[in-house]
Amino acid sequence: MNQTRFVIPSVSALGLAWLLAACSGASGGMTPSGVAPGSQTLTHNALVAEQTYRPITLNGHPEWVFRLGYVSNPNVASRPNADGTCSSPQLSLPNWTSSFRNGASTYCYQMIGVRPKSTAGGTTLTTQVYAYKLTFSDGSVFDPTAVNRSCDSVSPYKRMTDSPLYNAAPIVNGKVKLGTIQYEDAQSVGEWYKFVKADGKYAVNLRDTGKPLVISLSVPAGEGHTETISGFCNGVIGLVNVNWLSSQISTAKWSVHQVSVVLLWDVFQTSATFIYGGYHTFYQNKKGQNGIASVITMSNPGAFSEKGIQDVHIAAHEFGEAINDPFGSDTVPAWGHIGQQPNCQNNLEVGDPLTGTVYDGGAGIKLKGFTYHPQELVYFNWFTQQTKYGGYGADGVYSMSGTFKTHAVLCT
Repeated sequence: MNQTRFVIPSVSALGLAWLLAACSGASGGMTPSGVAPGSQTLTHNALVAEQTYRPITLNGHPEWVFRLGYVSNPNVASRPNADGTCSSPQLSLPNWTSSFRNGASTYCYQMIGVRPKSTAGGTTLTTQVYAYKLTFSDGSVFDPTAVNRSCDSVSPYKRMTDSPLYNAAPIVNGKVKLGTIQYEDAQSVGEWYKFVKADGKYAVNLRDTGKPLVISLSVPAGEGHTETISGFCNGVIGLVNVNWLSSQISTAKWSVHQVSVVLLWDVFQTSATFIYGGYHTFYQNKKGQNGIASVITMSNPGAFSEKGIQDVHIAAHEFGEAINDPFGSDTVPAWGHIGQQPNCQNNLEVGDPLTGTVYDGGAGIKLKGFTYHPQELVYFNWFTQQTKYGGYGADGVYSMSGTFKTHAVLCT
């Protein structure tokens, strides 16, 4: 039977984000008790304290890195035409395309939702969760739909769908009350506030089907293993080869009219050098239609020494990027040396510049008695590198909690 599967050329998927680089023998940084010096240390610039991912030790470069490469396909990029308009790839979800100029260059971008304006109205994206239940060779089982009462009172799947990613909560950006709305909606409203503030109906919301499909996989010993973490609620985390896992993911029955979510629990993907918390990507069905997907890890507190990296932190990052840059090909002037990017990159990935930074200065969002830790996301205007776009965002800032008060500068 022919099946469509994820393809990650050069050990990469389109829009790979949340890459955690490891360095054996790295000096400095925080080393948790019970973890020997030389465990994985991550340098995350001045915005967030140096982080230690415990207890993994791999050979590599001790920095956050964006990606290893792109899917090479000229049909999945927004690009300017000779007349200054933009062409964008087909997408089976509501979407719109626009552009901005910086100097002599035109930059096209494509986003999910409807064009923001005073009478735009709302968009609701349905997500279908494929919960991958992974069993490792030592017998450890990681099931995103099961309740592990040592870690939480509900399953990771329910924790995600109970969160502000799917439920309305009061969200404020500086002096601007964005409303009682979903988190990704708040990012969209906030970044286009100049155009939608008069429209109480503008929205980009998520709605899950409520029926997660559990897919059981046994991880061969050569493709993954577990690591013990002293004091961690589950005792161990799982590590699985990113290429092996991607080869097990069939998109044959996925609907291009939904956002497909591959959900993992306390399992992180690895390559020879890197560890991945998640990524967003696209796929094509047999009719050549494009669909959008994310591979996401829900994690419990304690896997990272940086306390904010837990529950929906990675999910907020990947959903935000899927909405703002569905194909990972929205080109912008080069930026970098910030967030998870130690070098330069030139696409509109709204999570990467603030990876590890939690909404509301680290306070997160409390909803129904639980404090969630969604990542603060960047606004469109930051990527333009032009002051004239500063008024687009709520409260005149360039990110959801105002961590960025000025636009990006050209990376060289």
